[in-house]
Amino acid sequence: MKPTIDRLKTPHLWRLLLWVTIFATPALDACAAPVFREEVRAIWVTRWDYKTASDIRRAIRTAADLGLNRVIFQVRGRADAFYRSSYEPWGEEIGGRDPGFDPLQVAVDEARRQSIELDAWINVLPGWKGKRPPRNRRHLYHTHPEWFLTDSKGKQHLLDEHYTIINPCLPEVRTYLVKIVEDLTRNYRFDGLHIDYIRFVAANQKRVDFPHDQRSLHLFRRYSGGTPRSHPNEWDEWRRKSVNTLVSRLAETYREIRPGGRVSVAAIRDYSRARTVLFQDVVTWQRRGWADEVFPMTYTDSTRTFRKYVRAIWDAGPHSTVYPGIGVYLHKGKGTVQLVSQIRAARQMGARGYALFALSNFQATASHESGKGKKAQRARQAMRDALIDINSIAPASARAGK
Repeated sequence: MKPTIDRLKTPHLWRLLLWVTIFATPALDACAAPVFREEVRAIWVTRWDYKTASDIRRAIRTAADLGLNRVIFQVRGRADAFYRSSYEPWGEEIGGRDPGFDPLQVAVDEARRQSIELDAWINVLPGWKGKRPPRNRRHLYHTHPEWFLTDSKGKQHLLDEHYTIINPCLPEVRTYLVKIVEDLTRNYRFDGLHIDYIRFVAANQKRVDFPHDQRSLHLFRRYSGGTPRSHPNEWDEWRRKSVNTLVSRLAETYREIRPGGRVSVAAIRDYSRARTVLFQDVVTWQRRGWADEVFPMTYTDSTRTFRKYVRAIWDAGPHSTVYPGIGVYLHKGKGTVQLVSQIRAARQMGARGYALFALSNFQATASHESGKGKKAQRARQAMRDALIDINSIAPASARAGK
């Protein structure tokens, strides 16, 4: 059951909330929805959503007031940290230096106070994003530029408006990322590890391919006896196994420190493309027990399309712990209607939960995605009211006592 590339090392049921009937006000705690524990109700809180400890506490309280029971809290973005890391510099989004508080610890403590679960969300493979280099000389961009991908035309991908990633085919990269998870898990008592961007970048329109640095090609030659051109099937298999190995090692490391710990994955919704082009083989991760839960990014402003996406995922593999992602940021102009409709659709199709992207659609935050002005404020209030209402209705599984 173990991958072949690396040698591996051998809540309570219900939270009852009082219904408080008060005249409607913009205050979120005026009408908190009850939480039905067997339904996962999650929300992603991005690294852009907070600048202060107060921002974080407010985000957790908002999630609880909305009837949600899990916050997926981002603590690693582009090989940087939003916690006290032993290996990586502070994220520039929070100032690039110690902000005087520990974002992850604040989130963990507030989640305990609110009786809500908190998963630490890490972007695994992104090494950087942006057209200018990171300021901190401790960053991987400066200390290990050779870990970033080189394409088939010899160009190294370091700076881009999209994420550039570090090479999962290199054993030293996998070992480094295992150390990141080990350090994070030993120092914080969060409820689950949420891994994102654990996939390759797609070949671009010029048909370049990754990785073509000399070390990767040497490792592949040892694996296959040939080159990417002479052994194309093995080339894809090797890259997929490299990512699988990384997922397996991260999950094993987390669970060794936190026995019984939950590992979840943010996944590309098109499983076939993800497996063959991005080498993200989610079904294998589920079947081998490396991923306990999957949150596919089934984002759309159409409920009909949402159903189509979810149905395809249901057909592709195990789905008892697959919770569709709802891209609330796309629901502009149809906000409350689509939000309610897609939650209902997920329930009707048998999903035992859902996840919302993202917090800034329900609360004004520091994020660049958070709208300004009275119109945006009214839209967020409408979304909050709609979510509280739909979450006040028990899903069929809860009504049936399942």
